[in-house]
Amino acid sequence: MTDLSDTSVFRLHIRPRGGLAEPQVSFAYCLREQVLGMGWAVHFPDQRLLTWEEYEALATDVHGGGDLSRVRFLRSNVRKDDLIWTRDTRGRYFLARVTSPWEYFETQDSLDADIVNVVRCRILEVTAVDDIPGKVVACFRPSRTIQRIADSVAVTYTRFLWNKLSGQDDYPLPLLVGLSLFSLLDAETVEDVIFIYLQLQGWLVVPHSRKVDTMGFEFVLINRETKERATVQVKTGNTPLDRSDWKNLGTVFLFQASGIYNGEEIPKVVCLLPESILRFVMDNLPLMPAVVQRWSAFVREQSTQQRVAGDAPNAAGA
Repeated sequence: MTDLSDTSVFRLHIRPRGGLAEPQVSFAYCLREQVLGMGWAVHFPDQRLLTWEEYEALATDVHGGGDLSRVRFLRSNVRKDDLIWTRDTRGRYFLARVTSPWEYFETQDSLDADIVNVVRCRILEVTAVDDIPGKVVACFRPSRTIQRIADSVAVTYTRFLWNKLSGQDDYPLPLLVGLSLFSLLDAETVEDVIFIYLQLQGWLVVPHSRKVDTMGFEFVLINRETKERATVQVKTGNTPLDRSDWKNLGTVFLFQASGIYNGEEIPKVVCLLPESILRFVMDNLPLMPAVVQRWSAFVREQSTQQRVAGDAPNAAGA
C-alpha cells in the first residue's frame, strides 16, 4: 500500500455564481462527471488542456487577479489522494478521494454548472448523517469556497471513514496508543453522548436550550418524574471544571472528559466520571451516533493490533 500518511483533508462548498447558477445542477454535474471544483471560466474554445500559466493569464484578464484566490488554493494545495468533504443542497454529505491534480475542464455542461476548475475524484455518499464529526460540520459554516480541515482527529477519522466506505484499506492510520475514546471525539459529539446518557436516566433535554452561543452551560434538562430542572456543562481536553463555579445553581451535571474536577463536593453538583460514561457507551453502542460507533471500532481494532504485537516474539527472544 502506498504511504498516504501525509494526506490532507478539505471542505468544499458547491455554490455556483456563473452558468445557470443552480446548485442542484452543479452538484448533479459533479456526481455525474466525478469531479469537484469551482467556476471562474475563461471561455477557451480550444479542446486542448490549458496549462496553469495560460489559465491564470486569461482568468486575470476576465476576472481580475484578486478573485482567483480560491482557484489558486485549489491548484496549489489539493493533491492526488487528498480527501474532500462536500454536501449538496439537501444536506447530504459526500466524501471524495482526489484522483488527479487541478485541471481546467470546459464543456457546455461544465459552463452551465459553473464547475470548470476541477480535480477528478471518486465520490461516495455518507448515508448516515451522524457519521459526520462535529468538527467537519462546523467547517461548513464559513462561507469561503474551500478550506483545509486542520484538526488532526478529524483528519484521522476522515481517512478511517473512507477506508470503511470504500471497503479498502487505502489510508494508513496512526497507532493512537493510550488515548481514550473521548480524546478522539470532538466537543459536539461528547455532548451528544452526555445528552443520550441523561435522557436514559429520566432527564428530558429542552431542545432550544442547546445553542452554540449558550454561555455557561450546554443545555437545560427537565426530570420526567419530578419535573425538576437542571443544567449541564461539558468540557473536553484538559480544561478543568471547578465545582464551586456551580454552587447555588440548583442541580448541575458536569462532565470533564479527562476527569479533572476541582474543589470540594457540593450537593446537587453531580460530576460524571469518564469511566462510567465510557462503560455506558460500550454497553449501549447501538444507541450511539455513528461517529461514536466508528471510533469505538477503531479503538477495539487498535487494541487488538497492540495485543497481537505484544504476543509476537521479538528478535531477541525468537
